[in-house]
Amino acid sequence: HFAQTHPDDLPTVLRFLKEAALWLRERGIDYWQDWIDPPPLFRHWIQEGFDRDEFYLVYQDAEAIGCFRLQWQDELFWEHRMDKAGYIHSFTISRKWAGQRKGEQVLAVIEAYCRAQGKDFLRLDCGKAIQGLRQYYEGYGFRQVGETTVMGEGLILYEKALSR
Repeated sequence: HFAQTHPDDLPTVLRFLKEAALWLRERGIDYWQDWIDPPPLFRHWIQEGFDRDEFYLVYQDAEAIGCFRLQWQDELFWEHRMDKAGYIHSFTISRKWAGQRKGEQVLAVIEAYCRAQGKDFLRLDCGKAIQGLRQYYEGYGFRQVGETTVMGEGLILYEKALSR
C-alpha cells in the first residue's frame, strides 16, 4: 500500500532517491545522479511536491520501501493537456526488494487509484538512454507517445490507458 507523505518524511524520500542514484552509478548508468547530492533546484522540486501533497511512501507492512510523486497535471514534462491523467515521478523501490515484483505491484495500485480518481491515463517519463528501465515500463504496458528535454535531459514520454 502507499500513503501520502508528511513533512518529516522528506529525508526518507531523499534517501530512496539517493539509493537509486547510487545503484545506477555502480552500474555505470548516468541517470538520476543529481539525487546523490541534490542541488537547490531539485530540493525545491521535491519540497513543492510535498507542499502540494503529491508525494507518497510505499509500504510493505509497516516498513517504507519506496516512494513516488503523483500529479494530476505536469506541464513541465508534458505541457498542458486537457485529458485526465496521473503523472508519476521519482518512482523508486528499495533495492532490498529487487526481484520481488514490488514495482509492478505498486504500479498496479497506482493505476487503480488513478482509475478511482476518474483518470484515463497513467503517464511517466524515462531517460532516453536507460534501456533497461524503458523495457521495464514497456513490459508493464506503457507505450511511447513522445519525447521531451527537461533541464538538458532527453526523455521518452510514456503512457498507459486505464481501462474502466
